[in-house]
Amino acid sequence: MNNNNLVKKVKTIHIIILIFGFLLLLATFRWQAVEASRMSKLARERSSTSEINSVRGTVYSSDGTTLAYSEPRFDIFIWIKDLEYYESLKLQTRDEFLKKVAPIIEMTPEKLQATIDEFVNKGILWVPVSKGLSDQQWNELNNLKADAFDTPLKGFQFENKSKRIYPEKRLASHLVGLTNVVNDKTIGLGGVEESWNEILNPIKGVLVQETNAKGEAIATALTATIEPKNGSAVYTSINKRLQAVVEQKLKDGVEQYRALSASAVIMDPKTGQIMALANYPDYDPNQREEKDPNVYGNKAISSPYEMGSIGKALTISAAVDLGKVDANTIILPNGHQGCEKFTDELGPLCTWDKVPQPPMPLRDCFAKSDNICLYHVAKEYLSTEEFHNYLVKFGIGQSTGIDLAGESYWPLKDAQYFNIGDIAAMSYGHGYLVNLVQAADAISAIANNGVRMKPYVVTKVIDSDGNVSEYKPQIIDTVISKETSDRMLEMMRYNFENSIYYGEWWYEDLKNYDLGVKSGTALIATQSGYSEEINASFIGFDQSPQRTFIMAIKLEKPQLPEGQNLSAYNVRPLWLDTFAAVKDIIGVPRK
Repeated sequence: MNNNNLVKKVKTIHIIILIFGFLLLLATFRWQAVEASRMSKLARERSSTSEINSVRGTVYSSDGTTLAYSEPRFDIFIWIKDLEYYESLKLQTRDEFLKKVAPIIEMTPEKLQATIDEFVNKGILWVPVSKGLSDQQWNELNNLKADAFDTPLKGFQFENKSKRIYPEKRLASHLVGLTNVVNDKTIGLGGVEESWNEILNPIKGVLVQETNAKGEAIATALTATIEPKNGSAVYTSINKRLQAVVEQKLKDGVEQYRALSASAVIMDPKTGQIMALANYPDYDPNQREEKDPNVYGNKAISSPYEMGSIGKALTISAAVDLGKVDANTIILPNGHQGCEKFTDELGPLCTWDKVPQPPMPLRDCFAKSDNICLYHVAKEYLSTEEFHNYLVKFGIGQSTGIDLAGESYWPLKDAQYFNIGDIAAMSYGHGYLVNLVQAADAISAIANNGVRMKPYVVTKVIDSDGNVSEYKPQIIDTVISKETSDRMLEMMRYNFENSIYYGEWWYEDLKNYDLGVKSGTALIATQSGYSEEINASFIGFDQSPQRTFIMAIKLEKPQLPEGQNLSAYNVRPLWLDTFAAVKDIIGVPRK
């Protein structure tokens, strides 16, 4: 071979390489620039993102049994493309699909076909046919087989949901609360469900799935970008047996005394733990059939009221704590005439019965709930600043901080704005507002050696990873000294001895318990003054060294014959009846 031929061959090879390289460069440019958008679209079409559902946390009572939980539910959809595809392959028929699926989702085959037609006629190929299917229904549908080849029946798909279940129905409904779904997100409404909503709510997982050209999932391309986490479990201090008894007693009380509503709270004064909290009327959070929206409010914490004569315990505690008076101090050396004019602008201040009284020691003023006597205690033995400061220390005008949603309270005016009318009204428990838990918490300071604790319901939270958070008792304030507490206990014990009337033989056994009590009758304020309707309340506690409980009960607007509209005729016997029913559940010791 001569040199010229060799040179020609080398040039030819170089030209071929150059052409090939140019074509390769052109193809690369095409795929990277011209076709980039289309290929990206194809890739996206073969990649899908789906949610991995998780469930809301469970709420437990003090014995570990369930008050609220979520269970899986499923919505079923028919994907028309799939349904028609498998029918075209002769793997199944429309008739067998309808006859097998319809009974499980509680429809007739004809109704199911009509539903399919309704959506298809609108151009919708993703047909929702049933919601909230149970686990059992889900399993039955997934186990359906086609007749021809004994292969799984095709054409339907599921979307995971969950349903909130309250197994105890009405029990502790106001305390537990309920849930609603807003914009596909579960939110708590009232009680533990609302105040602990973020803790109870789960974190949904997200799964990115890549498919091949046939639409089949590529196992190695499954990537969980967010791991699902169930909501945390919330444990409460609620004693279910105690709660049930209290709720029944409130229902009985509303019916017997024709009251608008009743509320009760039982608390451990040493720790602030709520053992029972109830209102009547109540509701079933599973059904939500009650039409009156007021039924769903937790009146024990959301309805401020004037506490009435129970507030006299706060006034006396302040004066005793300052060393100004004791149980034997004669407040009015000359007695009084049943009414007393104390300012030109306001009407006279009277006792409930307007009967003149002789000079009385403070313990009798307290036991007889004498308004005039208490006015003179506040006016003559307490400065305005001292009176105001003690009310604040007892929690008046402030939230208790209870871990339940919906607490309402009414601010207390500053001491500089107190006038003589305020001093008079506040001395006997009017002129300021409390909710029932506030009232119980204030008096609990007297029961607990002068120390006021923060009321709370949730004792423990366990997250989905098993991490435990425990909630311990918290001291809010030392309100009065232990010595003052001891003196107040003597006077409140004296009140209890006088709270069982002559002839009430059915209460005789209750005298074997060391209790301290105080009742309160408060006229209900209106825009033009006070009406004749009342709120009646009664608070009592165990004075044994164990201090096992404090219980407050309130009746809203009890309707009794004229002359019997005092707490003595309604909430007093209701409290005594309730104590008789719960004392052994709580474990109150006898003397």
